[in-house]
Amino acid sequence: MPIKNKKSTQGGRSGTSDRGGIRKRGAPKRIDRDGDMAMVPDNSGSRGKKPHGGSGGRGQPRGKALDVLQQAISSHDSQANIRHGKARGNLEHVRITGWKDSKAASNPDGGIESLINFLEKKLESKLEPKTGPRAKISKSRVEGDTFVASIRPELMGRMLQINGFSFANAVLTIQKYDPSDQPMLSEISQNGGTSSTADTKAKMTNILRRRYYQPNKLLDLSKLGNDPDLNAMGIFSSSSTESKFFPALMKVWEMNFVDPKTREEAVESVSLADNQLANIAVITTLSQAFPNLKNLDMSNNNFKDANALLQWRWKFQRLEFLDLTGSPFSAEPDFKDTMLKWYPQLRVLNNVEVRTADEIAARKKTPIPAQAPHFVDESQIAQNFVKAFFPGYDNNRNELVSQFYDNHTTFSFNVNVSAPRSQQVETAPWDPYIKKSRNLLKINHLPARMSRAYSGVEKIREIWSSLPATRHPDIASHPEEWLIECFPIPGLPDSSGQSPTGVGGLLIMVHGKFDEIATSKVETRSFDRTFIVGPGGGMGGIRVISDILCLRAYGGHEAWIVENPPAISAAQPAPVVQPAVQPAAIPAAMPAAPNGYGMAAPGKSDAQVQQEQLVMQLSSKTSMTLQYSELALSGNGWNLEAALKNFEELKAQGQLPPDAFLPGTA
Repeated sequence: MPIKNKKSTQGGRSGTSDRGGIRKRGAPKRIDRDGDMAMVPDNSGSRGKKPHGGSGGRGQPRGKALDVLQQAISSHDSQANIRHGKARGNLEHVRITGWKDSKAASNPDGGIESLINFLEKKLESKLEPKTGPRAKISKSRVEGDTFVASIRPELMGRMLQINGFSFANAVLTIQKYDPSDQPMLSEISQNGGTSSTADTKAKMTNILRRRYYQPNKLLDLSKLGNDPDLNAMGIFSSSSTESKFFPALMKVWEMNFVDPKTREEAVESVSLADNQLANIAVITTLSQAFPNLKNLDMSNNNFKDANALLQWRWKFQRLEFLDLTGSPFSAEPDFKDTMLKWYPQLRVLNNVEVRTADEIAARKKTPIPAQAPHFVDESQIAQNFVKAFFPGYDNNRNELVSQFYDNHTTFSFNVNVSAPRSQQVETAPWDPYIKKSRNLLKINHLPARMSRAYSGVEKIREIWSSLPATRHPDIASHPEEWLIECFPIPGLPDSSGQSPTGVGGLLIMVHGKFDEIATSKVETRSFDRTFIVGPGGGMGGIRVISDILCLRAYGGHEAWIVENPPAISAAQPAPVVQPAVQPAAIPAAMPAAPNGYGMAAPGKSDAQVQQEQLVMQLSSKTSMTLQYSELALSGNGWNLEAALKNFEELKAQGQLPPDAFLPGTA
C-alpha cells in the first residue's frame, strides 16, 4: 500500500540541518496482552502520513510509520552496523574504544576490517596450544565510537589481555561488554544532558509511541530534525550522539516484544521523508529490523546516486512501494532500472506504477514449473525408513547407525557455502563442518578426497558424534517443509553374494531444514540427503548402502511448492498416506533392468515410465522376468492386483514355463 504524508504539527526548529541524522519525539508505552507495544494515540505532535491517493502526495500513513518503528525497536542487534549478523546466545562480547583515533580510521570502511584482522592475529598468537578452531571475531558491530566484538567464551581471557595494545598508532581500550548495560543509551544520556539511562529509555519509548500507528502498521520517522523532544534531549548536538541515536532507538523497540514473529508482523511501512539524508549510513540496519517491509518513503532527502543506498541493495525483498521523489538520484537515467533490479516485488516507484501484479507473478515462475515429488515406494519401506531415520539422527545417532548401517556402508558430507540463502537469516559459520567437508569441486588431492569418505559403522559413528546436534521438523506436522522422492533401483550389488544378477533397492532423496543446536545457540540450515537402501540385516531387513549429506545456508522451502498441481479426477482418487507399519524386507531378487528402465528420460512419456515401474514391481513380487511381467500386466489392463491374481492362478496350474522366472527362482 502506498504511503502519503500528512501535514506535521511538530514544533521545534524547522530549518536545522541533521547532518544525515534522524529526529524523533516521545510518549509512554505499554505492552498489551499479546506482547505488542501498545501505542496510545497522542493528539499532539506529528500525525504521520496517509496512503497515496494520487501521484502528487508523499509519505506514509501515520499507523504504518509507527509500525516500522515498533519493529525497529524490537530488532536492536540489527541496528548497529552488524558485520557478521546478530549476536548469538553462546558468545561473549567486548567493547573496544580508541580505534577511531588510529591511522586506519581514514580507510573507506573506517578501519573496521583492519581492526578485526589485528585483533584476530593477536588472539591467534596468544592461543596455546595451536590446535582446535581458529581464533576469530564471530560477530561485530559499531555503536558510535565503540566497536562491539563477539567471541567464543574461551577467548575472553586472551581478548582482555590485548587491552592497552597499540593499533595503527592508537591505544585500544578493551572491556567486557554486557548488552543489558545499554551503553549506547548511557552515552546518549551523558552527551545529551539527560539525567540517566532509564530516563533516556523512557523518552525514546515515548517517541516511539507517538510515531507508531498500529492500525496501519506504520512507523513515521519523518522530519526528525523538527522534533522538539529530540532537540530537547540534545540528540543532534554532536555527531557522536547522533550516530548512536538510531541503534539505541531500535534497541528500545526490541525490548518491547517477546518474540521475533510479533516484531516482524508489527510493521509494514516506514517513512524517513524530509530528513536531509545524504546516505543511509546511520540508518542502514533498518533493513535488518524490518526485512519484510512493504512500503518505504524516503522522499525529500539528498541521495545523489545509487551508492548512497548501496547498503540496501537486494534488501527488502517484499518491498512494493518506494518513494525517492525530491532526491537527485531520481533524475539519473539508470534510476528506475536499478531499483527494479534491487527490489523484485516493487510495483510503485515515485508514485508511478512500474510493474503490474501479473508481471510480478510471472517473474516467480520458473522455466520448468515445480512438479509434485516422484515417490514410488515398495511396501512402505522408504516411508518408514524416513520416518525412523530423522528422529533417530536427532536423538540417538549411536543407536541409529547400528540399526541401519553396516561395514560396507559409505557416508560423506559436503558444505555448499555459495548456495543462496533466505533474506530473513544471517549466514551462520561453518566451522564444525568445513574441515571434513568432501567438496570434490574444491578438493583435488586424492588422499584428501579419500579421507573424507567414511566407510563402516565405527567410522560413521565417529564422524556423526563430531557433528553438531540437530532438530528436524516433524514430518507429519510440517510436511510443507520437506521434499521427499523415491525411485526403485534394480541390480544393486548383493553383499551376501547370493544373487549374481543383483538385488533391488531404493534411491531416496530428502530435502529440508534442521535447527543446529549448541547450548543456547540455534542456527537454521537447509540440507539435501541422498540414501541408497537395499536388503540387509538391519531393522526391517534393510541396510543403508550409501548416505550423502549436503549442507547449505537456510534457503526456505518455496522452491518445491507445486506451481501447477495436477487435477485429480473422480476415477483417480487422491493418494492416501498409509499408516506407519513395520518395514518389510526389500525383495532379494530383482531383475537386472536396462539402464534408465523405470526412470523418466527425454522422449519417454509419463505413461511409459509408470508402466515400466509397474513391470518392476510385479517382477519383484513374482520373480518373473521383465518380459513375462509386462505380458501379465498388459493382458490385465495394467492392473497390478489383477495381474498378481492371474499369476497365482497360472502358477498353481503349472502353466508358466521355467524361462518365465529369473534364474534360480523358478
